[in-house]
Amino acid sequence: MAKSSKAKKAGIAVGLAGRAWEYGRKVDWPAVWMRAKWLSHHSQRLYNNLTPAERKEFFEMVVPTKASRLVAKEDRARVTELVTKAFTGK
Repeated sequence: MAKSSKAKKAGIAVGLAGRAWEYGRKVDWPAVWMRAKWLSHHSQRLYNNLTPAERKEFFEMVVPTKASRLVAKEDRARVTELVTKAFTGK
């Protein structure tokens, strides 16, 4: 008798969960935690170097939309200025 679709899906889910569990046991979780903390700290510092108006302007230029997936040529210089300010604070 062939397995039903639901039984097959359940078997696949159990197999994936088992592999994920094994992978999770091999991960160096303290290192992951420290990298996440570092990234959070430094991204907040970069975020704080821009004013709310500059942040809004930056996100409006770089977040892709259906009409434009890339930064427009005329906006690239301004994006460069905002990124420089975010990194240097100047």
